[in-house]
Amino acid sequence: MRRTSALPVLCTALLLSTATADAGLFDSNGYPSHGRAIDALKPAADYSDLVKNRPLAISIMRTRGQGFVPSPELHAYAQGVMMRLLKGVNLPPSFRPEVHILATPEFTGECTPDGTLIISVGLLELLETEDELAFVMGHELAHAIYRHQPRDWYKKAQFYAVVNGTAIDAFAQSQFGDQTNADIARAQDVAQHMAKLSANVLMPRMAKGDEDAADALGFDLMVKAGYDPEAPLAVMDKLAAQEAEAAADAQAARDATKKNGGGGSGSLLDKFSLDKVTALASGQITTDQAADIAIFAFDTAVDSMADDATTHHPAKEREDLLSAYLYGAYRDAAPVSPTPLPWAPDSKSPLKPKLTALLGHYTDAENAAAWIADANQGTQAGAQADVGRAITAPTGGHAYTEYVAAEFYDGSHKDKLSEAALVRAAGGPEPSWEIYSRLLDVYVAHNNYKAAQALMDRAVIRFEDSPVLLPKRIQLLRLEGRSADAQALVPKCKSYDIDELTAACKKEAG
Repeated sequence: MRRTSALPVLCTALLLSTATADAGLFDSNGYPSHGRAIDALKPAADYSDLVKNRPLAISIMRTRGQGFVPSPELHAYAQGVMMRLLKGVNLPPSFRPEVHILATPEFTGECTPDGTLIISVGLLELLETEDELAFVMGHELAHAIYRHQPRDWYKKAQFYAVVNGTAIDAFAQSQFGDQTNADIARAQDVAQHMAKLSANVLMPRMAKGDEDAADALGFDLMVKAGYDPEAPLAVMDKLAAQEAEAAADAQAARDATKKNGGGGSGSLLDKFSLDKVTALASGQITTDQAADIAIFAFDTAVDSMADDATTHHPAKEREDLLSAYLYGAYRDAAPVSPTPLPWAPDSKSPLKPKLTALLGHYTDAENAAAWIADANQGTQAGAQADVGRAITAPTGGHAYTEYVAAEFYDGSHKDKLSEAALVRAAGGPEPSWEIYSRLLDVYVAHNNYKAAQALMDRAVIRFEDSPVLLPKRIQLLRLEGRSADAQALVPKCKSYDIDELTAACKKEAG
């Protein structure tokens, strides 16, 4: 029942200097022309310049999805898999990667410039063995080891975060009342897909050769750690299914747009501009037009900003390259029995009871979210039961589960329950900016500016004074009658050199 965006298992990692391999050993695809990638690896001498930016990278990732999953057990497990992959690899002490689990249903893995591996709940739910997880993490570690990412990762990542955050906020504030027009639900649902695609698919990308090099070294790290060499092929099969789903969703969006007379050509930001989002939020365009804008945005998200979104090999092509590498470098390797994930039915891990319940509750929340987006996906009674389970231990107070509960209660016109769920989510250990933003809207609607300002002060600290917060900060100051303070923040908006951010700040400042 879960509705997902198909996202490649990729990473985003910095470099200022580059780890290398012996010249002439690699082909045009990034694979070694003979031998194994790990045998040719020459890590950078020092990675300490990367780690200093970890707080900023983490704050950017906290604006994605619904924050991180606050489970020490799940975090320790993933960290343990990563350390197993790195055991015996000749890397300097300054190479200090870590893992965070992102509370989002998309099938995705990434790596920020400082070497933080980001693994999504959606990926954990679809993987079948620890060996598959080990390949995904090995791929991300390889990007970090090779220092593949361009220098402007932070600027681009903040740009996408600002644009997506503003679009989502505008949709959230749209005054649709009690209407049940299917186009409204479709517009909101597709807008969320657009945001996910922009935040993920359009994040700064590496070249195909870098992706292939990461596949090869990730493969080596996984096999060296004792995992099943066949596992990467299973991961590619799952990724191929996700890509097919994305293609089907995009075609459905195109068909729906043609039916409504929408569509056109141009870049995402040309067609889905903040002016149009603002017009939607203020009720200046019809719901059919809103649907067309959102659908067109979904349709063009992957293709827009092509210079920043280098297309990787399709999953089937990557699988062929991995198969060839397996045959050439590991054809004599002895068979390995796959290692079950701790929450797998055949697992004997002491973590099984708690992690099975945790991921089960996240799946419950995803099913409820699917019904909220499209009432054809399940029933209200089923969604209510899903919500009830999702907000009990061990996931009570988790940002993702509580946020879905808030959405469900909001749609059922139970305002007090919705606000209470948002308060629990914002008060938890790993909320996202979207949760803070929604709760701020509630406080503002009640003219409770004192509570709103206190929440904003917390957000500034948690999100490292991210530019994503600036339009909302200015809006709150102006509503409090502090126009001079609101105007004083506009130059700060301009300093990020993001036109969409400056426009949004000027609008909020009046």
